[in-house]
Amino acid sequence: MNKRIYGYWRAGSVGILLSAIALGGCASVPQQGGFKSVSLAVKQRLGQPLIWAQNQKQQQQLDGLVHRILQRQLTPSAAVEVALLNNPELQARYEQLGISQAEVVQAGLISNPVLAFDFRFPAAPNYGWDASIAQDFANILLLPARKNEAHANFKATQAMIAQSVIKLAYQTRQAFDRVVGDRQMIQLETDIKKGQDAALDLAKKMRQAGNTPAIAYDRQLVIAEQVRMQLSMDKANYLQDREHLYRLMGLWGRGASVKLPVRLPNPLHETHFAGLTAMALRRSFTLKTARDGLKAAAVAVKVSGWAGLLPGATIGANYVRDPDVRGTLGPAISIPVPIFNQGQPAQAIARARYLAAYRHYESLAIGIRSQVRSRWIALKAAYLRALFYRRVMLPLRRRMLHETQLSYNGMLDSGFLLMQAKIDETNAARHYVKALEIYWLDRARLSATLGGRLPNATPHVLVTKK
Repeated sequence: MNKRIYGYWRAGSVGILLSAIALGGCASVPQQGGFKSVSLAVKQRLGQPLIWAQNQKQQQQLDGLVHRILQRQLTPSAAVEVALLNNPELQARYEQLGISQAEVVQAGLISNPVLAFDFRFPAAPNYGWDASIAQDFANILLLPARKNEAHANFKATQAMIAQSVIKLAYQTRQAFDRVVGDRQMIQLETDIKKGQDAALDLAKKMRQAGNTPAIAYDRQLVIAEQVRMQLSMDKANYLQDREHLYRLMGLWGRGASVKLPVRLPNPLHETHFAGLTAMALRRSFTLKTARDGLKAAAVAVKVSGWAGLLPGATIGANYVRDPDVRGTLGPAISIPVPIFNQGQPAQAIARARYLAAYRHYESLAIGIRSQVRSRWIALKAAYLRALFYRRVMLPLRRRMLHETQLSYNGMLDSGFLLMQAKIDETNAARHYVKALEIYWLDRARLSATLGGRLPNATPHVLVTKK
């Protein structure tokens, strides 16, 4: 090797090494990588803000915001907002974005070259030694494929986090509706208990006066005990459901001061089915994740033919200094010989993973379509059930109570019949409240399947007269 070539080679080797060091030194990981995309996607679907608290100051600001929200009476949207801001598990999931972003940066880096020295003894007065620097050749060639795979995984992580946010939002909405429904149910059960206690007191007085047989008093006693037990169960259900709501909202010590409404909101008009399936497929983060995975699997199939042959191939430079010979510098290349492994297993694995990803994508799309239809049917049935109690059962029970009141005033019916008519009317209202709760729960389930809020619906007022 003449001096000019030797000089060029040495300068080129040093330049490559310095470039690699410079690239490695410039690599940095964004502090909130990918979070803005997740926040924007959630904002479009829910209209709710997201905050990722990454230090003590941000956490204090978040706590202050949650405290201000809880000073007012809690609404469904406020409960969801508190959950999205304050749920610690959700904050933990945001850290997965940082991990995935770091993996994207890592995938874009060339692996560090390996510097090796060999010394030989004895060889006085000039000791012989070798020096070599080698770079993994496959690592360089597979850099684009690694970056594509890491980026696909990063997008999948973003979709997974966004899906977790949507899921938490509608879990919170369902928990809120259960708690408010429980409170309204307790109020109705309390009214029933008051009426039944009055009937039992009347039966007791009539029994003491000898105007009624013992069996009549026992009937009223059984009913009163059943009502008392039902009220106790309703209170226990309320406390359990409230704890679940507070857990989703990330509350513990401050939960006792939350101001909850006492009535469920009026249901809206039934949602039309047209366009819901397409909306669900377009919004689904799960389907988007599967689609990104399918693209990554397709890229893996393209590179699997030669990628399996490259591991172990290196390129670099080698310097040799012998005791009796002047030092020499030259290229060093090592390439694996494909005798036993020619890459067929890697190709088969890549094709199988692609086909599995494709079938999984198909299955998800079918499942989403079916789930939308099922939950729309359930919502429509819940709406019709609420409408039935509003338009049929409640007016009928009110009319029967009014007619019984007139008969009692005319001394044609007993006080027991009047009390029973009042209890029957309250029971109809109880069934109506349960129908409202089921309606709102089914509406939240359909919204979660659609990946966001339902299309605007025409309000249909269903109000119980006091």
